Amino acid sequence: MIIFWRLLLAHFLTDYTLQTNKMAVWKSKSTWGVLAHASIFLVLSVIFTWNYLGQQWWKLPGWLCVLILFIIHFIEDEYRVKNIKKELKHDNFLFFLWDQIIHIILIFLFSPPTGEIIEEKLVVLAVLVVFVTHFTSIVIYYLEQVIYGYDQPVNRLRGKYYFIIDRLVVFTCFLLPGYWWLIFLTLWLVRPLFYKILRIYDFTWLNTVLGNMFAVLIGVLARLIVY
Repeated sequence: MIIFWRLLLAHFLTDYTLQTNKMAVWKSKSTWGVLAHASIFLVLSVIFTWNYLGQQWWKLPGWLCVLILFIIHFIEDEYRVKNIKKELKHDNFLFFLWDQIIHIILIFLFSPPTGEIIEEKLVVLAVLVVFVTHFTSIVIYYLEQVIYGYDQPVNRLRGKYYFIIDRLVVFTCFLLPGYWWLIFLTLWLVRPLFYKILRIYDFTWLNTVLGNMFAVLIGVLARLIVY
């Protein structure tokens, strides 16, 4: 599944790491913004699967499959933006989850079953890094929206990059050899509790607990893959 993981990495980088606030606003206001966003996916997909574009993927040339995924990505995102505007709804967690499921399923369907499930560990680890950093931030953003309401973005955006680094440190601990990293990991996980008690950082318990939970679970998975 080499091609699947590479396309998934292209998708994750496009939808999370490289989708800045300015890009998100541009997408919500203009079709050109959606096209620019989808084009990033196209460029990354071509770069990551360059050596496989001339091969047959499900009786179609690889370059055509990538082009079709690009068009579908554009249509799906354009539909999402237009639907939110038409129904006068705020974007929500279920709509976000549904959108991502569709993208991932289509990538899976268009990817040929080459080799074993995991052949390129670095590519899979890169996917996990994006998942534990930016993807988790978006999930927490939507869940805090449910709890605190749409009109309180300060609660949902507070400490975004601080927590991204925090989760990345926890995730990285699981990739270290030996067992001494367990001591550092324990101290790092307990640290936010003292920060909360001392009010050094004014963040929500949901962000702390859920963020660490994602970091630990994905970290364990990464360690199983590496070792």
